Amino acid sequence: MIATARIHPLFLVMLGLFLAGCGSTAAPPQSTTTTVVTMSAPTESPAPSSPVSEPPRQATALPAALVGEWNASTSKSGVLVLVLTADGGFRQYSGTFDWSGKATMRGARITFSGSDGKSSTEDWSISGGTLTLAGQTYLKADAGSGGTLALAGSWMGMDDIFETLVFAENGTYQRQRDGGNTTSGTFKVQGDELTLQPTGGAATTATFSIADAILTLRTSAGPVQYVRSS
Repeated sequence: MIATARIHPLFLVMLGLFLAGCGSTAAPPQSTTTTVVTMSAPTESPAPSSPVSEPPRQATALPAALVGEWNASTSKSGVLVLVLTADGGFRQYSGTFDWSGKATMRGARITFSGSDGKSSTEDWSISGGTLTLAGQTYLKADAGSGGTLALAGSWMGMDDIFETLVFAENGTYQRQRDGGNTTSGTFKVQGDELTLQPTGGAATTATFSIADAILTLRTSAGPVQYVRSS
C-alpha cells in the first residue's frame, strides 16, 4: 500500500518563486545610434594666372634697301666700309680693323653678331642713299640690289668739278653746272643701265657702276666719273 504524502501549500508557492528566479530572461535589444559623416569633395583653387606678355618681335632678314656697300668717314679710322648681303651677312672694316658675321633686324634695331662672339645692337634709318647707323652717316657706295636707291643723293663731277648730278628717290634728277645752267627730268635704272630723260630733250643711256662712293657713267663718248657729296 502506497502512502500518500501531503504537500504544504506554502512550499508550492516558494518553489514557484525559486523556479521563476532561475529562469533565463532574454536581454532587451540595445538601441544603436549610427552617425553618418558626410565628406565634401575638396575644392581646387584656381591656378594663378600668368601675366600676358607680348611675344618678342620676330627677327627679320635684311631689306633690299640695306643690301650693298656703305662708306662712312671717321676721324680715327678714315674710311669705314660696311658691306651687307642679302643672306644677312655683314663685314665692317677700315684700315685698323676687320669684323664680320651675321646681322638680324627687329624693327628699327639691327643686331650684328660677329664670328668672334661679340655683338652690337644699334638703331638705324635710311633715306635715299644715306644710312644712319649708331649716329654715323654712311653713303651708298654701290648699286647693291636697287640701283635707284644707290644713285639717290648728290654727286659732284671729278672731271668737271663745277658739275653736279642730283638723283631723287622719286625718279627725278637735276644736272647743275656752274653759271646756273640746270637740266632736269626723269631717270630709270634697269640692271646696270641708266637712262636720263631731260624735260623737252632727247633721252641718253649709259651703263653705270658705283665703287668706293664713285659713280662711273660710260657712254660712247667715254667714261665720266662723279664722287658722292651727300
